[in-house]
This record gives sequence, C-alpha cells and structure tokens, in this order.
Amino acid sequence: MGAFDGAFDTLRGDQVNHGFWGEHTSTIDWCENNYVHTPYIAETINTLTNLPSILLGLYGCLSVIKNGLPTRFAFCYLGLSLIGIGSFGFHMSLRWEWQLMDELPMIYVVSYAAYLILETSPGMDWRFGIIGAAIMISWDIFVTISYIYLPNPVYHQIAFAIILISTTFRTSYLIYQLPSNHPSKAKIGNTMTWGVITFAVGFAIWNVDNLFCTYLREIRSFLGPLGIFVEGHAYWHLMTGYGSFLIFTASILLHLCIKVSPDAYTFNEKDIFPVVYPVSSAQQKKLKIDSKHKHKQNGHASVAQ
Repeated sequence: MGAFDGAFDTLRGDQVNHGFWGEHTSTIDWCENNYVHTPYIAETINTLTNLPSILLGLYGCLSVIKNGLPTRFAFCYLGLSLIGIGSFGFHMSLRWEWQLMDELPMIYVVSYAAYLILETSPGMDWRFGIIGAAIMISWDIFVTISYIYLPNPVYHQIAFAIILISTTFRTSYLIYQLPSNHPSKAKIGNTMTWGVITFAVGFAIWNVDNLFCTYLREIRSFLGPLGIFVEGHAYWHLMTGYGSFLIFTASILLHLCIKVSPDAYTFNEKDIFPVVYPVSSAQQKKLKIDSKHKHKQNGHASVAQ
C-alpha cells in the first residue's frame, strides 16, 4: 500500500479480527474493542453514533422539499445521510466494501459542496454547465479508482482535506464579500463558524483516540459501562455530523443570498437544528428596514469617530 503502510496498525492490537459478518477485510480497525456488546456488531458505539447523522441528513432534505428550496440543496443533506449509512455498515462489519461506502461518499459530498460554492452566478442556472459537472465527476472517479488501487486511509484523508479546506476558504471569502449591512451576513458567519469549530473539535478528539488508544482502552476497562463516554471516534461521528449540518445550512443560505436575493430566505440561528426557509413579504420589509437602520447607525458611528 505504499508509503503509508501501517499508519493505523497500532489501533488493531490484539483485536478480534472476525465475527458475524465474516473476516475483517477493512484496512482499519479502530480503537473501540470489537464485539464487546453484541456478537452482531464489531464496534457498537462507533456504529450507533452514526444514527444522528443519518437522521439529520433526512431532516435537512425534507426541510428543503417542504420549504420549496431548489432540489440541488437536498443532495447536500442526503449526502450526510449516505455517509452515515456507509459508516454504520463499516463499523458494524469492518469489511472493505463497507469501508468504501463510508469513505468514498465523503469525497463525493464535499466535491458536490465545492461545486455549489463555486457556482455563484446570479440566478439558478448552472454557471459552468455540463463542463463543471464533468470535472467534478471526473475528480470523483479519479479518487475512487486510485483509492481502490492505493487502499490506504491516509491517502483518502489527504484527498478529503484538500477539498474540504479549499471549500472552507472559498465560503469564508464569500461571507467576507457580503456587504456589512447584509441582513443575513452575521447569522451565516456565526452558524458557519460554529459548524467549523464543532467539526474541528471532533477531528481533534478523533486524533487523540488514535494516538493514545492503548491508554484509552485501559481507562475504558477501568470505567466499565461508563467507558462508552471515552470512545473518541464516536465523538467524531456526532460532532462532524452536527458540524456538517450547520455548515450546509449556512452555505445554502449564503448561496441563495448571492444567487436569488439577500432577503428572500433566512433561518433561525437560535434553533439547535436550523434550516433555511423563504421569508414572507412582511418579513422581507422588516429585514430591509432593520438593515437600513443598522447601516445608518454604522454611518453615524463612523462620523462620530
């Protein structure tokens, strides 16, 4: 497998390497001990913590349909569910085919999100037409084939990180470009920030789980049933799932503000699970008044200084 051989071997330890689903064929066996809670699930906690992501993705998708948003945004949330389903099967079986169903959709979803965030021309027509879609699909095919021939998680993580970081910078730039008096700039920025922080903290906990697996297993053994709260990979599932949901919601509103109208859509940033919905005529009028009032206040403050 090349330069990254053995990158995750320390996580295997003396783990059981076969079970109800057959021999473990995945290239990774995570830090959670196998078949501790049931003979039918290899990593019980890592498996079950994918359920919130699956449900969040379905909730987001249904909200897009219910609120009459362009269908293109439903696929972002459905992608979150797809990743959750793949990860559920992967941790349940530790089979290579399910590992692919976990890891490859991550590439597909962030590629699609990157394509959307690059597609910022006015109106809902596709800016790059069939060429843009062809480039995105070609990239996905390239990563898919190369990962099958180079089945190492580090390669996958590098490919994923390149797209994710690029998309994050592009999104941050678009938020920065919004006028200071834009009615949705603050809520988009705040929600996006919370999403990125949640995602990053989950990533940090996941790495702690990888690096200090031997010690964490000893702690879990000492804690007994409470050891489930020290399963770092489970926090990665929960936090990246929720962080992705917030990022998708903020990105969808940003996209609509740029392509449709700055005051045609909104979401309630106080909601735990915010979703974008169309603004009524009365609300649009209020947003415009509030925006003008805020702009005047900023102007007076500048004069006073």
